[in-house]
Amino acid sequence: MQGMCSVLRLLLLCCCLCCSVTGFVIEEFTLCSFGDDKGGNVTFNYVMVFNRQPIVQYDTTYKEFEPMSGMIPKLYAVAVNICDNLTNPRMVDYMQEKERTCKKDVQEYWESTERRTVKPSMKVFLPESIGTETPNSLVCHVWGFYPSDISVSWVKNNEIVISNTSEAVPVGDWTYQVVARQDVRDSSPDDEYTCVVQHPSTDHLMMMSWKQGLTSSQIVKFSISSVIFALGLIASVSGFVIWRWFNRSGYIPIQGYNDGDSIFTGPSALSPHRRTPGV
Repeated sequence: MQGMCSVLRLLLLCCCLCCSVTGFVIEEFTLCSFGDDKGGNVTFNYVMVFNRQPIVQYDTTYKEFEPMSGMIPKLYAVAVNICDNLTNPRMVDYMQEKERTCKKDVQEYWESTERRTVKPSMKVFLPESIGTETPNSLVCHVWGFYPSDISVSWVKNNEIVISNTSEAVPVGDWTYQVVARQDVRDSSPDDEYTCVVQHPSTDHLMMMSWKQGLTSSQIVKFSISSVIFALGLIASVSGFVIWRWFNRSGYIPIQGYNDGDSIFTGPSALSPHRRTPGV
C-alpha cells in the first residue's frame, strides 16, 4: 500500500540519521491467536518490528496504531511518527479487513478440529498369557474418537457391573483413547461380558461382547493336534489300501476252484477206498 511504503521510507531515513549501524531489518507480523474454549476467543494482532525490536502495534479496540514501550528515546520518537502516519481511514479499514479474515479463518479451522466429532473404534479381548500365568482381566480398548467426552461400561449377563475405566488420553492426532478392564477370574464358561460405549459422535450405543472360550494357545494346540490326527488317519488308510493291493496282486487262483466245482470227479482222493466184504 502507498501509505505503508511511505512510512517504511520514513522509518529507514530516521534510522539512518539516528543509528550508527549499517544494517536494518524491518518486519511486519500479523498474528491471529485463539483460545481453547468453544467460543474461540479470537485475537487479532499487528506488530511492526525493527531489528527484532517491536516498535508499533495496532489497537483493535481504539482502531489506531500506537508505539510500543521499552525503546530508546530516538527510536520511540520514530515510532510515534510512524503511528501518526499510519492512523488514517485507509489503513484502519485495511486492519479491520485483516481482523475479519482472521476470525473467519479461525472459525473454519475450529469447525474442522475442535467442533468436529469422530466415531470411536473398539476391541474386546483377553490379553495373552505370560508363561504359566493366566490373564484375569478382560480389556475393552476404545480409540480414535473425538471429543474426549465418552462413557465406557461393562455389562455381565445383561447386568451392569463395576469396571475400572481410565481417563481418555490424547493420542497426538486430535483423537483420544481409553481402556476399560473387567475382572473375569470368577466367571463361568456361560458368562457373557459386553463392553458398552456411548459417545457424542453416534446416536446409538456401541457394544461388543465376549464369552469364555478357547484361548489363543489352546487354539494353536488344538489345531496342531487336529493336523497330526488327520495325517495319521491318512497314513493309516493309505497303508491299508497299499497292503490290500499288494496282497491281491500276488494271489493266483486254481483253475476251476473258484467256480465251486471240485477237480476230483470220483471218490474222494483223501479217503482210502475200502472194499465191502463178500462183494
